[in-house]
Amino acid sequence: MRRIGTVLLLSLACGTVAAQSDGKKPSAPRPVSKFLPFSEGSIDGVPSVQIDGVLKLTQSGNQITASGLDVCFPYDGLSLRLDRLAIPLQVQGSTLSGSGVSTGGRQVAVALKRTGQKDSLGVEGTLTLPGHTIRIAQSDLVALNEDPTASIAQPDGTGEEDPDDGASVTDPSKVLATVKIANLTDLIRTVRAEGGRLDPVGLIPQCSTLRSGRATASIEVDPSRSAALLDKVRAVPGVTNAEFGTVLDHALLIRLKAKPNEADFASILSKAAQKAIPGLSTVSSEKDPSRGEVRVAFRRTLPDFAAVGIQEAITLRAFVWQDVRDTSKYYIRLRPLDAKLVDADPKPVLLSGRADTEGEDDSTASDLNTEAAQQAIGNALAAELHGEVWADERWVAK
Repeated sequence: MRRIGTVLLLSLACGTVAAQSDGKKPSAPRPVSKFLPFSEGSIDGVPSVQIDGVLKLTQSGNQITASGLDVCFPYDGLSLRLDRLAIPLQVQGSTLSGSGVSTGGRQVAVALKRTGQKDSLGVEGTLTLPGHTIRIAQSDLVALNEDPTASIAQPDGTGEEDPDDGASVTDPSKVLATVKIANLTDLIRTVRAEGGRLDPVGLIPQCSTLRSGRATASIEVDPSRSAALLDKVRAVPGVTNAEFGTVLDHALLIRLKAKPNEADFASILSKAAQKAIPGLSTVSSEKDPSRGEVRVAFRRTLPDFAAVGIQEAITLRAFVWQDVRDTSKYYIRLRPLDAKLVDADPKPVLLSGRADTEGEDDSTASDLNTEAAQQAIGNALAAELHGEVWADERWVAK
C-alpha cells in the first residue's frame, strides 16, 4: 500500500514538472496601426475646408506606442495654395507632439491630443508656423486599417485614358507631362521657349499632388510643332513621363483622307458655318500661332431685336492635324462653339461684364443652341471635304 502511494506521488510530481516545463509566458500584443482621417479645422480663427490630414496611431493593446501625421493646409487664410507636413510624432499618453519642415520650407510645431474612446475617436490641437496658427478639432472619426495616403502615389502615366480599341484618336495638339513639383519652373521655361500654352490649373497643386510629389501639366501647342515640343519636355529635369493627349469626344472631329489647303482653311470653315446656320455673316478670321488654331468670327441678326441693334456674335475655332498612327488620315478638331448676345448700337444697353447674379448660374446669354449648331457645322464640313463624322460609335461618311 505504501509502495502504491509512493508511485502515485512520484507520478503527480513528474506531471507537475512536465506541465511547468511546457508552460509559456503570455506573448505581448502585436502592434496594430490605425489611421484617422480628419478635415475640420481653422486657420487664424477662420474655418477652412482645405485641411486634409491623416493621423497614424500604432497601438500595442490599449497603449499608443508610435504616431505620425500627414496633413495638408492652406498657406494662409487667403490662399488656395496648399502646404504639407509629414512627420513622426512623440507619444506621451494621449498627447502627440513634434516639429518639422513643411513642403513649403516652413518650420511647423505640432501639439495634438487623441480624444474619445474606441468607437468614437477624435483629434484636437494646433499646428503652429510663422505668422499662422491652424487649429484641428474633429470628433466621431472612423479609424481605418489601411493608410489612405498610400494610394495617392501617381503612376508614371499622365492619367488620361487611351483605350486601345481601334477608335481612340491621339491628340498631338496636347502634351501631358508628369513632373516633379520641384521642377515645375523648369517645365514652364521650356514651354514658354517653345511657344506652347500651359494650363494654369496644374500650377496650384492639390493635397494628392503634394503627397505624390508630382504634378500633371497639360500643354497646348500647334500640332505641326508638337513632336519637337514633346522631345523638349521629355528632356526637362524631373519629368517622369510625357505623351500626347487623347481626344475623348469624337463628336468634335471630322476625319479626312487629305489635308485641307491651309490658305483656304478659314474660308472653308466660314462656308460650312454659313451653310449650317442661316443668317451668318463673316466678320473676321485669324490664326493663333501658338496652337495652330484658326478662329472665324461671325455675326447674326436676330429678327426680334434687329431694330435696336442687338445681334448674336459667334466664334468658330478649329485646327487640323495628321494622324500620328496612320499618316494617310487627317483630322479637323472643332473647339466648343462660342455664342453670345452683343450690342452693335453706338450707345450700348447690354451689360459688358458679369451682372450681379447671386443665386444664378454664371452663363452667357445666347439664342443659339450651340451643341446642335456645332453638329451641323461638322456635318457641313465633312460634306464639303468628303470626310467622315463620328455617329453611333462609328465613322460615317458625309
